[in-house]
Amino acid sequence: MGMNRALVLRNTVAAIVSVTILAFQWGCAGPATSKTVKGGGTGALVGAGAGALAGGDTGTIAAAGAAGAIVGATIGAIQQSKEAKRQNELAQQRAYSQAIAVQKRSQEKEKAQIQEELDIAEGFRITDTELDEMTARAESAEADLKALQAKKAAALERKKTLDEMEQRERDALEEAERLRRELEELEGTASSDLSLSSEI
Repeated sequence: MGMNRALVLRNTVAAIVSVTILAFQWGCAGPATSKTVKGGGTGALVGAGAGALAGGDTGTIAAAGAAGAIVGATIGAIQQSKEAKRQNELAQQRAYSQAIAVQKRSQEKEKAQIQEELDIAEGFRITDTELDEMTARAESAEADLKALQAKKAAALERKKTLDEMEQRERDALEEAERLRRELEELEGTASSDLSLSSEI
């Protein structure tokens, strides 16, 4: 049993050394294959560990590690490819959005420039007589507006005053009615007291 343990330990050490050398070689491929390297390294360790636990010899452990490395590297490569595709799509979307924004700004700038040129041409065609006439019309319209605003304000003020007077009338009537009932009660009480005094 001691020899078996020693054999397993020796095989495991050999497998780990082999996997380490393999992972180092993959690492030289650069950062672009990081997921592939990680997948291969993980697969190699898992495969070698499984081979060692199964009691295989050095060749078996190395073969298991290599198989695990291939599987892990394949999975890592697939993940790397998916990530690269996603990054490429995001880059294309950003580029498209930037292109649309640049095109929109260019169109707006061109439109503003065209409008400015049309305004300048129109300004050259306007005579002083037309300008004076339009000034008089604008001032007349503003005067009419001011008069209408004043009329509106006066109407609102009359309505407000009427509402206040109506409220004052209601308050006065209510107070007069209350006071009338109070006086009538006091007058009736006084008459009763006078009648009682006469009878005594």
